Parts: sequence; structure tokens; C-alpha cells
Amino acid sequence: MDFSFNQLSAPLAKAIAAQNFTKPTEIQAASVPLLLNSNCDFVGQAQTGTGKTAAFCIPLIEKINPNQKGIQALIVSPTRELAGQIADEMKRLTQFMDIKTTTVYGGVGYKDQIAKLRTAQVVIATPGRAIDLINKKALKLSGVNYLVLDEADEMLKMGFIEDIEFILEIISDKAQKWMFSATMPKQILNLMEKKLDNPKVVRLKKQTLSNDNIEQRYCTLPRRDFFTALKVVLQSEQDIHAIVFCETKDETKRLAERLLTWNKKVACLHGDLSQSQRESALDLFKNRKVQILVCTDVAARGIDISLVTHVINMGLPRKAESYVHRIGRTGRAGHMGKAISFVSPQDARGMKTIEKMINMRLERLELPTAESSKKGNMLREISKMDGLKEAILTKGDDFDVDEIFTDFEDYFEGLSRNQVLKLVFSHLFNIEFRSIDETSRNLKKALAAGKTSPIMKSSRKRRSKFIKEKRNGNRKSKVLQ
Repeated sequence: MDFSFNQLSAPLAKAIAAQNFTKPTEIQAASVPLLLNSNCDFVGQAQTGTGKTAAFCIPLIEKINPNQKGIQALIVSPTRELAGQIADEMKRLTQFMDIKTTTVYGGVGYKDQIAKLRTAQVVIATPGRAIDLINKKALKLSGVNYLVLDEADEMLKMGFIEDIEFILEIISDKAQKWMFSATMPKQILNLMEKKLDNPKVVRLKKQTLSNDNIEQRYCTLPRRDFFTALKVVLQSEQDIHAIVFCETKDETKRLAERLLTWNKKVACLHGDLSQSQRESALDLFKNRKVQILVCTDVAARGIDISLVTHVINMGLPRKAESYVHRIGRTGRAGHMGKAISFVSPQDARGMKTIEKMINMRLERLELPTAESSKKGNMLREISKMDGLKEAILTKGDDFDVDEIFTDFEDYFEGLSRNQVLKLVFSHLFNIEFRSIDETSRNLKKALAAGKTSPIMKSSRKRRSKFIKEKRNGNRKSKVLQ
């Protein structure tokens, strides 16, 4: 029988209905019934944005005994942001139930967290803080019946594998262990084999690792021209709310500074920020006070923001698995999204690895022309006047303006309507349009340079050198004979 939310307990079904969720996602439909009806270890493979947080929260809530004191479940996630996201999901799902959940993570003091642990039934923790609290004997796992490891591949990538192995060692053998991961690298498979007891495994079909709601494209050009290409994309889009990924925190800082210099509204997220600074940057982006969030992979884990229109990669990530996590920030909850990757010629092999992993061939991006960039820029600017335009059309002569308007009106005396429009248009856009033309010319040169890969050039040089040396060697050997 197919699983549906109305098969759950009344308070949980009511909480789900309050969020207007009517049909389980693929990972939820496959995982929830299995976890509800069996006492087994479990592994679920699903990408970010598929509803996997609810896939483990729902059965966990059903299994928690609200009347039993003490910690019954521990959920481990790689970052503070992701831990906060899970906590928010638990809060929404338990709004009609009396289940006590608390979150513990680094970067803040211990006192309040330790106090809340005394009454908690479900604990959500980052690996480092969990180990600290275990060592302080504040986080006691003796009564834990359920251990959830979320984003296991990310915890591996961030160097938490030993922390996870430690937690698995001290947790009760009777505790059920559930692990979720977007990808299954070798070390995760080894962990499953060594630490989990004959786990049930649910893997979404390979093609679903790439979200159909995301239009994925790439553009090959020299790394030095990535910023120029980014400018062209940003100039051509009318309504953009984008996350831009860089590989290092230094690259993140430099890019954010360049975008600010270019008068773009931007926030930056990287490992050097304090918790309050990180939250402030995220709030600015969530509330659309800024249109661009520049960040690293690690800093972006756990970001759950609706209507992210674009994910832009300033180069390919070092690990192909990170590509899946990055693009999962867009195309969520049925909305369409775009993923654009700027790729240097040297990264051609990395593209093939990603395409093989997601079982999909990425399309080449045709960068916007100067004309389309200008049009996008113009429409974006004039749309800011939409409210005023509507008010003037509605009120007509009754629309009130400052008395100095008559002096402004006098300035245009003697000009026809068309001439006035040309004057205002040129004043508003000429400088920006000249910049767009220059950017477009530079980009054409960059794209031409990117067509011939330096890898191919260098290999041809090596081959030519080898043949030349071989010929010279043959000549020398003949002389010596």
C-alpha cells in the first residue's frame, strides 16, 4: 500500500497539513514506512532539497515517547546552519505535541546548552560540540535509542569522520542508526559496513541526483575572466537572487569586494565570520535585502532559502559530490532554478566526472549578448518606477508632486516628447551601457581563448618534444656506431 501522510498519528498529520504538504516526496515515500515499521539500521541516499530532513524527522517523532524523560534520539549534522534547519523542521512537525528538542553547536557558550540538555528528548548536534559535551559528561547517550547521521558525506569531507566513529562506538548496540547522504564515497561505504548492522538501503535512481527543476549549463573560459562572465549574467537578468560559490574564503572575500565596488547588493559567508555575522549575512539574503550571497561550500551547508533563482559556480568544486550539494540550493519545492558553472579549460576532466556522476550531459551556456544585457539592465531600472507609474495613471492630474516640479518641467521646454525620452534615457543608461559594451568585447576575447585548452597545448608540446628528442637520439646512435 502506498504511503500517505494521513496514515500518521493525528497530531503529526495535522502539523504536516498545516504546512500545506499533501504528498510525500520520493525519499519520504520510500523511507518513512520502512523506518516506522521496522527496527533496523538504515541508509538513505538522496540529494539536498528532496525532503530528506522530513524523511527522518517524521518516523523519529512517531517513535519518541513524550512521557519518557531523558535523551531518546541524537541527530548529528555537519554545520550550525544545517542543525538549525533540522531544529526548525522538528519544531514545525511537533507543534501539536509535547516533544522537547534542543540544538547544540560550537561558536557559543556551553552554559545554556548544558542546561537545555537536562530536559531534552531529542538533541541535534554538530560533531565537534557533541564530542565536547560527551567529554564533559553533559551529553549522555546511554538512553539513546535512535542515532541519525545527516549529510554523512559532508561530515566526511569536513574531517568529522573520526568524531562520527567515536559516537558510533559509544552508542548502545540496541540503538537504531539511520544515515542519510547525497553521495556514497568509499569511506561512507566502509563506515556502513563496519558500524551499521545489516542496514536497509534506499537509493533514489541515479538520474534523480540531478534535479529536473534545475537548468544546468557551463561556460569554458580562462579563470581570470570568470568575473567578467559573472557580470554579464547579472546584468542580463531582471530578477536574480543568486548564491555564488567560490572554492576558498579568500576568493569569497575578494569576489564580494569586487561586486560591492560594482554597486551590487551582496552578502558574504565564509569560515572567518562569527556566528552573529553569519546569521546577519543569511538574514540579509533571506529577506532579499541583498540579491547575491557569495560563499564557500562549508559555509553554505544547511542554507534553506526559498526562491533562490541561480547557483553560480566560480570554477568547479574540488570534489564532484560538492556540485550536487551546491546546485541543490536552487530548484526547490517545485520552483525552477538555474545552475551556471564557469569552467577553466584545465577543468575539462572535472566536467566529465560531474556529468558521469549525475548521469546527465550539461549544456554549454551561450552568454548573453551586449544587447540582452542592456535590455535586462534597463528593464530592471525602470521596473523600480512601476508603483509611481500606476499611481500617476490612477490619480491623473490629482497626483501630487513637489512645487519645484515646475522648474524641472521648464528644463525640457522646446523638446518634443521623443527628445525628452532620449535625453532621460541617455542620462540614465549611457555610462552603464558603455561598460556593458566593453565587458562584452572582453568576454568575446576570453571565450576565444578558452576554446583551445592549455592541457591540449601542453600535451602537444610534450609529444612534439618527445618525437624531436627521439629523432636526435637516433641520429646520435648512428654516429656512435
